[in-house]
Amino acid sequence: MPAARQATATPFRTRSNGSGIDKRERILAVAEDLFYRHGLAGTTMDMLCAELGVTKPYVYYYFRDKHEIVETLARRASVACLTTMRFADDDPRSAELKLAEGLRRWVEACVMHFRASALAFRVTASLRPEFRAELRELADDFYADLVALMEQGRRDGRLDFEDAAITAKAMGGVVGFMYTWYRPEGRLAPEEVVERLSATLQRMIGLRPRPRIAATPRPRTPTRRKPS
Repeated sequence: MPAARQATATPFRTRSNGSGIDKRERILAVAEDLFYRHGLAGTTMDMLCAELGVTKPYVYYYFRDKHEIVETLARRASVACLTTMRFADDDPRSAELKLAEGLRRWVEACVMHFRASALAFRVTASLRPEFRAELRELADDFYADLVALMEQGRRDGRLDFEDAAITAKAMGGVVGFMYTWYRPEGRLAPEEVVERLSATLQRMIGLRPRPRIAATPRPRTPTRRKPS
C-alpha cells in the first residue's frame, strides 16, 4: 500500500476489549441515523448524547468530534462500495464472470451502506481536503478496475458498449445517487433491489443478467373498517 494512502487511513481510537468496540459501534449506528435524518449541521453532540442516553465525555472518549464520526462513517461506506471490483491477480475467471460478481457486490454494498453514502455525498464540501483526496483516490481506483474489466470483456467478445469510461461513469451515476430514491422500507425488499439494479447495470454493458429471483411483495397492514 502506498505510504500516502497509509497516512490517511490511520485507525481511529478504540478500546482493546470487545465491549469498547461494541460501544463505539453503537455510537456510529446512532450517529448515522441522526446525520441521515437531520444532516451534519442539524445534528449536535447534545442530540447524539441524548439519543444514546450518555454524557459527552462518553462519546469524546471514542471520537474527537462529530466530524471524526462523519469521516469514520464515510470511509467505511466508501471502502465497502469502492473496492468491489478488486480481484486477486491469480483469479482465473473471465472478465465477464468477474464483472457479474463485482457489479452485484457493488450494489449490495451501496444498499447496505446507503445512509452513510448519502451522508458522504451531502457533506463533501465540509470534509477535510486530505480526506476528500482519500475518497477521490478510492473512486479513481474503482473506475480504473471497472474499466479494465469492461475493456477485457469487450476484447473477449462478451460485452457490447461504446465508450468504456463514459459507460462506467454512467453506471456510477445510476448507483451513486440511489440514496436519493432508495428506501429500505419501500415497495421492494433490499434483496430485490439488488437483483433488479444489478441486472440493469449488466444490461448497460451487454452482459446477460443471471436469472432474477421472484419479487417478494411487502406485507400490507390490514386496513381496519370504521364502525358504521
